Amino acid sequence: MVRSMTGYGTGMFMSGDASITVEVRTVNHRFLDLHVRVPREYGFLEAEILQLARSVLTRGRVDVNVNIQDSGQAEFLLDPAAVRSYLTAARKLKEEFQLDDSIDLRTLLTLPGVFRGNDGTNQDKPVSDETFRSNVLRTIREALDGVLHMRSIEGEAIRADLAQRLETIRAQAGEVRGLVPTLAPEYKRRLEGRIAQLLPQDGMDQTRLAQEVALLAEKSDISEELNRLESHLVQFSGWLDCGQEVGKRMDFLLQEMQREINTMLAKTGNLQITRSAITIKAEIEKLREQVQNVE
Repeated sequence: MVRSMTGYGTGMFMSGDASITVEVRTVNHRFLDLHVRVPREYGFLEAEILQLARSVLTRGRVDVNVNIQDSGQAEFLLDPAAVRSYLTAARKLKEEFQLDDSIDLRTLLTLPGVFRGNDGTNQDKPVSDETFRSNVLRTIREALDGVLHMRSIEGEAIRADLAQRLETIRAQAGEVRGLVPTLAPEYKRRLEGRIAQLLPQDGMDQTRLAQEVALLAEKSDISEELNRLESHLVQFSGWLDCGQEVGKRMDFLLQEMQREINTMLAKTGNLQITRSAITIKAEIEKLREQVQNVE
């Protein structure tokens, strides 16, 4: 199954005075580019959130926004005793080891125990609250499930479009395949016509003419390019239902298809083949545009 890289999902959990809201957005990107935003006091959850996102998403720019509200949370007050202890310890370290740097305000405010609740609770209580942690991760998983659902729906639409364009290319390639046997006789007629304009009929060396026709046919032969193109089409079609990350591989294969078509256009001057090749080239360009959003 083909999956899109564009998706959106939300999750929500409420219990008493606390609420957890998660919003996940994903868009195109060559690799997996994760960005997580959580309230500063819950930053300890970021690593687990990243790990959870990586377990279900393999490609795309992913923005995870976590909003946590707890109206019943105790008000946190500065603990002067803890601050003094940290500063005293820092000063001793600086004197004993002759360090140049000193502790700054920003670092000090992030140290454990600097803030305490007015009810005696510690600021770091959420770290040890397994129920709270589980609720946050469950809400994030809910949002990620929404993203996967949206990606799958859009991916199915992309798959249908890719399959339709592949059929167009196959049909045009089939027409080219049918015209290949007619190329050598066509070259012979064209070459005879040009020589006839320059030489009298009895001056034409049929052996030399046959050699020139054979040489021209060899230089203009597109069978090898056509074989590779048809092989690429079979491989590309198989990836539509493989259920794996295929976007990068599809893009590479389409580049190879484009190369084969360009070579065919450069080799042959047949008008019908040229028209079919141009149609194939246009379809490949449209395929590449769609594949840019395939995971």
